[in-house]
Amino acid sequence: MHLAPDGYIGVNRINGGEVNVCGLFRVRAGKRRPESKQDWLRGETDSLLRERLGVTKFDADSFCSVAGLQLKPQRAAAKTECCVGDALTMTPPVTGNGMSMAFESAELAIEPLTGYSRGKLNWNDAQRQIARRCDAAFSRRLAWARLLQWLMISPVLQGGLGAPLLRSDRLWQMMFAHTR
Repeated sequence: MHLAPDGYIGVNRINGGEVNVCGLFRVRAGKRRPESKQDWLRGETDSLLRERLGVTKFDADSFCSVAGLQLKPQRAAAKTECCVGDALTMTPPVTGNGMSMAFESAELAIEPLTGYSRGKLNWNDAQRQIARRCDAAFSRRLAWARLLQWLMISPVLQGGLGAPLLRSDRLWQMMFAHTR
């Protein structure tokens, strides 16, 4: 994981010796943007990330991007439809826990949906039970995830005391424990 002034970049080895490089960036008005997607992903000019990636050849066909991610935790009880996974709410990508939460929320829905399919619950009651279960399971984790996301992209923590804080094993162990 590498920090950038307006986001972070993750680097992970995948099959065949290839490396996946992905990032989450916040675009701020009046700030200079990198010239290309590759420049965004290579990090700052004198960064360790840029040094490590060196003359890496990016696969242009593999690039994709998404804009306007809503990372503010959403309460299931506030929704009128039955939602699980990212349809319910999205955990900040830095937690690396989105797929797990999708499966967990689907599991939480099994019993109420079974009750509905067997005629033991009406649809509104099933939806409310799923919402209550998801809110109970994820509210605290999402609050910690939101704090971690803020720590990763906050201009307040860029440089100075922020860099050592974000390199602290203790911080990462605590955040890992609280976002699971």
